[in-house]
Amino acid sequence: MSLFYIDEADELNELVQRMSKKQYEQSPGLYDDLPERAKKFMKRDFFYGISYLKSAIDLKEEQIFVSYVRWTYEYLTYLMIYVTSEQMTKQCIDFYVAMSVCLKDELPSEDYEFAEICIQKGIQEIERLYKEGFQRSEAAENQGSEGKYNQIAAEYIAIILRKDSKEAMQYFLKLYQGGMNIQDIYLEVVQKVMYKIGELWFEKKISVAQEHYCTALTQTAISQLYSTIFSTPPNGHTMIGCCIGGELHELGMRMITDLFTYAGWNSVFLGAGVPEEALIHTVKEEKADLIALSVTMPQHLILCKNIIKELRSKAPDLKIAVGGKAFEDVPDIWREWNADIYTTDARGLIQWAQTNILEKQI
Repeated sequence: MSLFYIDEADELNELVQRMSKKQYEQSPGLYDDLPERAKKFMKRDFFYGISYLKSAIDLKEEQIFVSYVRWTYEYLTYLMIYVTSEQMTKQCIDFYVAMSVCLKDELPSEDYEFAEICIQKGIQEIERLYKEGFQRSEAAENQGSEGKYNQIAAEYIAIILRKDSKEAMQYFLKLYQGGMNIQDIYLEVVQKVMYKIGELWFEKKISVAQEHYCTALTQTAISQLYSTIFSTPPNGHTMIGCCIGGELHELGMRMITDLFTYAGWNSVFLGAGVPEEALIHTVKEEKADLIALSVTMPQHLILCKNIIKELRSKAPDLKIAVGGKAFEDVPDIWREWNADIYTTDARGLIQWAQTNILEKQI
């Protein structure tokens, strides 16, 4: 039996319909009380929940699902303003109970046992958050409130939120001309900016369209630095940067490849959605020394694992680095996959490459 009929849309839709029906049965009056938009979101969230649960089962990593449950609950505190915290919490718990009930007859017993562990721990996380009276933590609320570059980041955010494209396009170039180095512009300003933009979207203070606009404009704005970035003498080594699966979050990897270029590497940015065969062909064609693989969504971790296995088979001397948000809940799994390094820090990766690739080949 296919685990969740992920490739069989009709059967997956039928499963989600049963889950939705079960939740309405558990919560009399919910169907009539929910706005139509909320009903659509709930159905969509069953699809997402199944996807995250599948990833957790495939990798035997329950924290992948628990973190998804926590993120969803926190997000809903900003979204479901039409109900009390108690009502929202009950709806969330009923949601996962419905998922558990409907999966019982769909999964092999071993998979269901693990799924049930994930779901119950997710429910416990919801109960903990409710009991503690979830509010955004002071640390998260004040993220980026210290440091000499925060005022600069805040100024740039104000520029892009008022859609001043002309000013934004010159902003980072002016910082560089004023004496700020490229790494600090990328990692102390641009990175802070993108975290804050994501935060504003999460809190429903900006729309998806605004978030996409800010990201696209920022990606174009940093390109004004390319004449400087590409002026560094080459060191004779090549790195490839790639986002695994259909990732939409490419800017982080784009920035990493730019910084490697600035450090003298021939950097090849492939973006997202590159077929495995094409990726391996590029590694061989470019005679790459290093490949950096980024994974944002846990659903793509299995694909990353398989790509690493294939790379090890076809290019045994290649150094493989992994990173991205998907690894936050499974920070040691890369060791099992025979990757060379996991990092959350572009500076650290460049230094590691200097020590483990450049200096060893001198």
